[in-house]
Amino acid sequence: MALHQLVLQQISTRNLPVLAIGAAFLIFILRKLFTISVKSEAKGWKPIPRYWQWDPIWGLDLVASQIHALRSNQFLAWLAKLHASMPHTKTFSINMFGVKWIYTYDPEVLKAVYATHFKEFGVTPIGNLRRGLTPFADKGAITTDGEDWKHSRFLIQPFFDRQVYTSTDRVARHTDQFIKLLPENGETVDLQPLLQRWFLDIATEFIFGKSTEALVYPERAKIANTMLDVLDGGRLRAQLNRLMFLRDWTPWLKSVDEIHAFVTPPIQETIKEKHEREKKIKEGATDLEPERTDLLWTMVQNLEDVEELRSQICLILVANIDTTSVFISNCVWWLARYPDVWDKIRQEVQDLGDIPMNFSVLRNMKYLNCVMNESKCIISLTYSQANGKAHRMIPNNVSQLRGAFEDVVIPVGGGPDGKSQTLIRKGDLVLINKTVMYRDSEAWGDDSNEFKPERFDGYRGSWGFLPFGGGPRRCPAQMMVQTEAAYILAHLAKTFKRIEPRDPEPYVPVMRIGPSNKTGVKVALYR
Repeated sequence: MALHQLVLQQISTRNLPVLAIGAAFLIFILRKLFTISVKSEAKGWKPIPRYWQWDPIWGLDLVASQIHALRSNQFLAWLAKLHASMPHTKTFSINMFGVKWIYTYDPEVLKAVYATHFKEFGVTPIGNLRRGLTPFADKGAITTDGEDWKHSRFLIQPFFDRQVYTSTDRVARHTDQFIKLLPENGETVDLQPLLQRWFLDIATEFIFGKSTEALVYPERAKIANTMLDVLDGGRLRAQLNRLMFLRDWTPWLKSVDEIHAFVTPPIQETIKEKHEREKKIKEGATDLEPERTDLLWTMVQNLEDVEELRSQICLILVANIDTTSVFISNCVWWLARYPDVWDKIRQEVQDLGDIPMNFSVLRNMKYLNCVMNESKCIISLTYSQANGKAHRMIPNNVSQLRGAFEDVVIPVGGGPDGKSQTLIRKGDLVLINKTVMYRDSEAWGDDSNEFKPERFDGYRGSWGFLPFGGGPRRCPAQMMVQTEAAYILAHLAKTFKRIEPRDPEPYVPVMRIGPSNKTGVKVALYR
């Protein structure tokens, strides 16, 4: 019997069922893809341009280059280079771990994801997000959708309370302490770690009702650095996804245990205090202490599960522990290099006279708010260029990721120029790159790479500038962050006539909650 006949016989007797099933599955997939293609073409939907990859199946080439960019503090340049390689469109797709990712800096895509198609997008389709954070945290406002998300937002209601976010009293004591620590005769001081301690004191007092007092006891700031280690590890775990097993996570798990040891006792004590207070009220006691107003106390009124409370609090901490201090640090980094801008802020503060700097006053300081908006946009970062440095626009929140719950058609993103309707399939992930959006010369002009606060004078807002997000999932701490940042910057300008940079190195963005300068914010201050 000929060889080919033997082969055919073996196939027919042993493997035919498997081959038949495989062929049927392949035909099903091809027919489905063909049907989708025909349907899309008939309706005028255009496919999203595809970024060329060496590994189009798993996308390990981009996974490796992204991790390398993060480790070498070149992540922002990596994002810029990726988009620059697709010059004819603001939206393109890539493949990572077999999942379709849609990279975009188109404000219209952002609007569709955040608002007009809000119900079709969420965070739970991003399966590696919660896997990466476990066992640090599970349920919380940044990891859930639907009823779980509504519950988490309800628990953090104080963020939305006008009496809370307009209060400058909770910031004043810590700001006075911060300014006392600053040298006033031109000595070099790194403001970045001091601002981290300042914000840690404010945040812990707001969340737990008791401040860490890290400005007084610097060793207590270690918990903030541990939180950053947890965040960094969680980000890497999410990026590695199915390859997470390749790394030893013992140091990361140790950091997780330290955070849990910091968070759990206050939760247990607060639940106990609540029960004791309820008992006294029931017994008719009249000598009760004033009721607490901190976030944890409010949360405990609606939830007493220690493990879930710990998860909710941990995810609040990880999203807030460094955000404001990094933002203010970046503002100061710029102000030290632009004395004319500093002088204008000082003049605006001096024009107030002895008026207390409350929420309304700070909101109406037009030039200060222009400076803060511009500082959210633009950061100097280094990468290979002839002049050694370039300005790059960057928000505190570099990018935001959402996944599609179901097939959805959005108005832009398709076609070679990214301006046609396109179909996003269930499970596809959309990454909105604000760091590229905020330096787009089409939206911001030819001077988009320059530090120019005046560009926000009279600016009315758009979907092209949403540093705190938009739609129902907008950051609830927006007004608090704005108030805290304006308060301390105004007081610095009131106290010090001049500020000088004491670091000749260009800005090198290290990714934390947002980008922070690798060498800190070294300045000299003069009264």
